Amino acid sequence: MISVTEIVKEGILEISFSELVDTLKTYQIKNSKEDVVMTGKITGNTQRSCLYIGQLAPGKYQFILNEFSPVSFKVD
Repeated sequence: MISVTEIVKEGILEISFSELVDTLKTYQIKNSKEDVVMTGKITGNTQRSCLYIGQLAPGKYQFILNEFSPVSFKVD
Protein backbone atom coordinates (compact mmCIF):
# COMPACT_ATOMS: atom_id res chain seq x y z
CA MET A 1 0.00 0.00 0.00
CA ILE A 2 1.16 3.53 -0.73
CA SER A 3 0.15 6.96 0.48
CA VAL A 4 0.83 10.37 -0.96
CA THR A 5 1.31 13.43 1.21
CA GLU A 6 -1.67 15.63 0.40
CA ILE A 7 0.14 18.91 1.04
CA VAL A 8 2.62 19.50 -1.75
CA LYS A 9 5.14 21.97 -0.38
CA GLU A 10 7.63 23.82 -2.55
CA GLY A 11 6.95 21.52 -5.49
CA ILE A 12 7.84 18.30 -3.64
CA LEU A 13 5.49 15.30 -3.51
CA GLU A 14 6.22 12.72 -0.81
CA ILE A 15 5.28 9.08 -1.37
CA SER A 16 5.29 6.63 1.55
CA PHE A 17 5.15 2.85 1.32
CA SER A 18 3.66 0.67 4.07
CA GLU A 19 6.38 -1.92 3.42
CA LEU A 20 10.00 -1.68 2.36
CA VAL A 21 10.14 -1.49 -1.43
CA ASP A 22 13.15 -3.39 -2.72
CA THR A 23 12.44 -3.67 -6.44
CA LEU A 24 12.29 -1.31 -9.35
CA LYS A 25 8.98 0.51 -9.44
CA THR A 26 7.72 2.59 -12.35
CA TYR A 27 5.24 5.37 -11.79
CA GLN A 28 2.95 7.64 -13.76
CA ILE A 29 1.26 10.87 -12.82
CA LYS A 30 -1.96 11.59 -14.69
CA ASN A 31 -3.98 14.78 -14.77
CA SER A 32 -7.78 14.99 -14.41
CA LYS A 33 -8.17 14.27 -18.16
CA GLU A 34 -6.26 10.97 -17.71
CA ASP A 35 -3.28 12.32 -19.70
CA VAL A 36 0.12 11.08 -18.50
CA VAL A 37 2.06 14.20 -17.48
CA MET A 38 5.03 12.54 -15.77
CA THR A 39 6.70 9.11 -15.64
CA GLY A 40 9.72 7.72 -13.86
CA LYS A 41 11.27 5.00 -11.74
CA ILE A 42 11.81 4.52 -8.03
CA THR A 43 14.75 2.25 -7.24
CA GLY A 44 16.46 0.85 -4.18
CA ASN A 45 15.28 -0.21 -0.74
CA THR A 46 13.00 2.55 0.41
CA GLN A 47 9.89 3.29 2.45
CA ARG A 48 9.68 6.89 1.30
CA SER A 49 10.46 8.79 -1.86
CA CYS A 50 10.12 12.42 -2.89
CA LEU A 51 9.41 13.69 -6.39
CA TYR A 52 9.83 17.20 -7.76
CA ILE A 53 6.52 18.20 -9.33
CA GLY A 54 6.97 21.99 -9.37
CA GLN A 55 6.35 22.09 -13.13
CA LEU A 56 2.77 20.76 -12.76
CA ALA A 57 -0.06 23.26 -13.12
CA PRO A 58 -2.55 23.60 -10.25
CA GLY A 59 -5.18 20.89 -10.36
CA LYS A 60 -6.03 17.31 -9.41
CA TYR A 61 -3.71 14.43 -10.29
CA GLN A 62 -3.32 10.71 -9.75
CA PHE A 63 -0.10 8.94 -8.77
CA ILE A 64 0.03 5.37 -10.14
CA LEU A 65 2.77 2.94 -9.09
CA ASN A 66 3.00 -0.49 -10.76
CA GLU A 67 0.32 -2.78 -9.33
CA PHE A 68 -0.99 -0.34 -6.70
CA SER A 69 -4.29 1.51 -7.02
CA PRO A 70 -4.10 5.17 -8.11
CA VAL A 71 -3.72 7.71 -5.31
CA SER A 72 -5.16 11.19 -5.84
CA PHE A 73 -3.45 14.42 -4.84
CA LYS A 74 -3.93 18.11 -5.53
CA VAL A 75 -1.48 20.82 -6.57
CA ASP A 76 -2.50 24.31 -5.44
